[in-house]
Amino acid sequence: MKQLIVDGDMLAYRAAFSCEVETKWDEDHWTLTSSETEMMAEVDRFFDNLSKNLGSDTIVPVFSPRENFRMDLFPDYKIHRKDKRKPLGLRWLIEWVKSAYDGLTAENMEADDLIGIICTRDPEGTIAVSGDKDFGTLPITWYNPLKEEMKTTSPEEGRNYHLVQTLAGDAADGYMGVRGIGEVTARKLFGRKGYDWGVVLEAYAKADMDEEDALLTARLAYILHDKDYNEETKEITLWEP
Repeated sequence: MKQLIVDGDMLAYRAAFSCEVETKWDEDHWTLTSSETEMMAEVDRFFDNLSKNLGSDTIVPVFSPRENFRMDLFPDYKIHRKDKRKPLGLRWLIEWVKSAYDGLTAENMEADDLIGIICTRDPEGTIAVSGDKDFGTLPITWYNPLKEEMKTTSPEEGRNYHLVQTLAGDAADGYMGVRGIGEVTARKLFGRKGYDWGVVLEAYAKADMDEEDALLTARLAYILHDKDYNEETKEITLWEP
């Protein structure tokens, strides 16, 4: 039976938001409330449906710590999210899921990275579960619960998509690639010239950016594989072209 390695950050965030209730008390007063019971039930329902859909009841939710190595590489990484309101009870819900479902917390890396490490270590025995498109860079089996889609990505497909992201950047995570190049344009460019690091450097140079800019973006976009992490020393090996 395959292990379902779940993006706990996304699960908790969506579950907590879905349980918020607006109440208008009179002509002047509104409140926003949430129920711990409903939040727990929402998570339980998600996991029950996941087990039925994927045929496994071995579920491991994974969560991010407050800080990770990308913040050392690029201090503005996801900084724009700090001012966005988080759903009521999010921190409480995360701790409950960790306790109720034996969740894991990554050390100095995001949940995506720990999921990447676990799944690339045992690609035949695991399925990553997340709605994050970045999982398309990993040579694993990935289930997107938002679209109810399952995909097995080859090493070549994962490598190619990582190069696409290196050109396009990721505004949702607060870092940019080459100005004026999105995913569609990047794929067209690689389609003409081939998926190669030299194509990336050429595009950066045309935008008056250098190899350091390209390497930084590539490292921010790259989800760690098992080979990139030393479990004994806790050392992370950054991506190299």
